[in-house]
Amino acid sequence: MMPPALMDRRFVASRRGPGRKGSCVCPISTPCAAIPPNISMPVGSCIWRAIPARPAPWCSGTASATCSSRRRPCRSVPPSWIGCSSCPTPAPPHPSYGGQRIPAWEMIRHSVSIVRGCFGGCSFCAITAHEGKIIQSRSEASILREIAEVRDKTEAFTGVISDLGGPSANMWRLSCRDAALQLVCRRWSCLHPDICPNLQTDHGPLIALYRKARALPGIRKIVISSGLRYDLALRSPAYVRELVSHHVGGYLKIAPEHTEAGPLRLMLKPGMAAYDRFKALFERFSKEAGKEQYLIPYFIAAHPGTRDEDMLALALWLKRNDYRLDQVQTFLPTPMAPASAMYHAEGNPLVPVARGALERVVTAKGLRQRRLHKAFLRWHDPENWPLLREALRHMGRTDLIGPSKRHLIPAGRPAFAKGPRVGEGKPVVPAAPRSREEREVKTFQGHRGKDGGKQARGKEKAGEARPPQTPRSRRPFA
Repeated sequence: MMPPALMDRRFVASRRGPGRKGSCVCPISTPCAAIPPNISMPVGSCIWRAIPARPAPWCSGTASATCSSRRRPCRSVPPSWIGCSSCPTPAPPHPSYGGQRIPAWEMIRHSVSIVRGCFGGCSFCAITAHEGKIIQSRSEASILREIAEVRDKTEAFTGVISDLGGPSANMWRLSCRDAALQLVCRRWSCLHPDICPNLQTDHGPLIALYRKARALPGIRKIVISSGLRYDLALRSPAYVRELVSHHVGGYLKIAPEHTEAGPLRLMLKPGMAAYDRFKALFERFSKEAGKEQYLIPYFIAAHPGTRDEDMLALALWLKRNDYRLDQVQTFLPTPMAPASAMYHAEGNPLVPVARGALERVVTAKGLRQRRLHKAFLRWHDPENWPLLREALRHMGRTDLIGPSKRHLIPAGRPAFAKGPRVGEGKPVVPAAPRSREEREVKTFQGHRGKDGGKQARGKEKAGEARPPQTPRSRRPFA
């Protein structure tokens, strides 16, 4: 069992390196006066040492603790430091922002983190490297206490908790059945290619937490906004029912990321069969609850291992399922993510490597190809049609260019249509009808007599600006 201090901290521990002294660091959010600096305290086989840190503006100083042990990870905390997790820390942004509006803060101000770490191991994500694969779950009492603090101390609180989650929404109190095996396991993902048989997947404690949080006075609704691992949720239909019936605010975010087996294998994501099963459960439980709710899928363009044909298949899937994506994400290599190594080395580092037998990975690095992959995700946007037409002709798929429903994009419609872009959500406001006098003036100004053309050209030469002309067509992206 994890000590309460480790369970209650949001930022639990970070490992500098295995097998080194001082490899584990546990931040302590408490005034320095509470812990004398530079003291050592042995606990079991670990020796914890308080280290003064840079003073914070809300107290005289803070401290962190390092564990001089070769065990990984550390699981013992000095008894006198157990209460450090309940020390008050300021929630609002730092005063140096001067009252500026911070969109990220507006999104999370009424949310509560319940978990740290992720054992999903998606290759494009570095959370496993930053926070660890072993889940650190806050205690139930600590979570309920923070919900009450948000209710009582947060300005403009309307009774709605915007999230109870973390890197993933449904990993609270999930762990390996064998603690000794967990410490030596070298598997990158506990969920791919299949869920590990040693993983405990009981969502019962999380269901009980949701019900206790909803029962708190002054709490009208709790919405789960963190991403959901739907392949893991399928192991507990009771959790899916509880989530859909009480904790979905109309839309639920899930991330299949792609539809084709090749990219999904390199992303370490489940196949579309799991998505289809979860969608069926979601729709059935929504209907039973008498609610009209929708799934919002997330997809990535230009991920290593994705070919043009894969993106075309994804675009056709989106059209069949009547999805018109507004905001899409193009893969960007980030530090400590395995997909970044795939991008730069054009190989797969997650499989055993033999001399001369590295698995080659196709990578979209050119700007034109990256734009094409993104255009496939936004197939409905007229601005992308010239690029898509050219790509479809090059791929020999001219059968997808045409006016009917079985076609992906039209053939003759202008690429840049007037009005707002599809997906922007801006209403189309029709132009107000002109009066008879305005129409007569417009007709008179547009009429050219014998000298009208010369006079107009003379005015242009004199420096008068000519009204901009709308081009009939534009060249596709170079």
